[in-house]
Amino acid sequence: MKSDVNLDRLPPEVKRVLAPIYSRQKAEQSYLEIDKVHCGDARSLLPLIEPNSVALSVWSPPYFVGKQYESHLSFDQWKDLLRAVIILHFPVVKPGGFLVINIADILCFKDPSMPKIQADAVNRKRSPVTRADVLRAMKQHPGYNRYQLAELLGCSEQTIDRRLNGNNIRGGKHEPQTRVKIVGGLVEEWALAAGFYPYDRRIWVKDAAWENSRWASLSYRSVDEFEYLYFFWKPGITSFDRSRLTDEEWTQ
Repeated sequence: MKSDVNLDRLPPEVKRVLAPIYSRQKAEQSYLEIDKVHCGDARSLLPLIEPNSVALSVWSPPYFVGKQYESHLSFDQWKDLLRAVIILHFPVVKPGGFLVINIADILCFKDPSMPKIQADAVNRKRSPVTRADVLRAMKQHPGYNRYQLAELLGCSEQTIDRRLNGNNIRGGKHEPQTRVKIVGGLVEEWALAAGFYPYDRRIWVKDAAWENSRWASLSYRSVDEFEYLYFFWKPGITSFDRSRLTDEEWTQ
């Protein structure tokens, strides 16, 4: 199949993904029929689109948030997937055309190096015992276990454990702490490597997250009320006809 992707210039991990796809498609020598819906893996279908034929592609990839269709992917596999699909877009987007990627940051990105510190809901504590109280008691009674410390301080042994060890604010004390992973830089890096250039980015404003009872929690959580739209341009002349819009539509 004719394509302007040079596999030899790609990173080894990307070449490993794309090489068998292009090898398979070269033998078929056919393009997907237009004005039809084609369901399947984008990595298999994109090489079947006629080169330089798409003016605009809008893609909403998996966000790596643990949904069923992506739960089997490791973080590295997820990155390879996005990188591969961005690279595969370049041959089919026409010069002057755009690839738009709708994606959000990863709000629960596991990071074992991040400290586990419980959010301190000061007005919801059932026990007035503080971490300082527990540490003071341990210093005075170095041989006491948490049950003995609980009896001494007049609280439960779970309170002793919480005051000493905290609780992961996103997922439970037995799981690695999580933080936000900013994905915009990754998407930009992969697009530039493919030959695209960042052209614009917009915000899709969604419903207020705190109105969703799913997020009700005593511990602070990271929530988004928006997602990003990243616009990537393939070098070339971008043609547009302003007369197709009313003045009001053009303004908005």
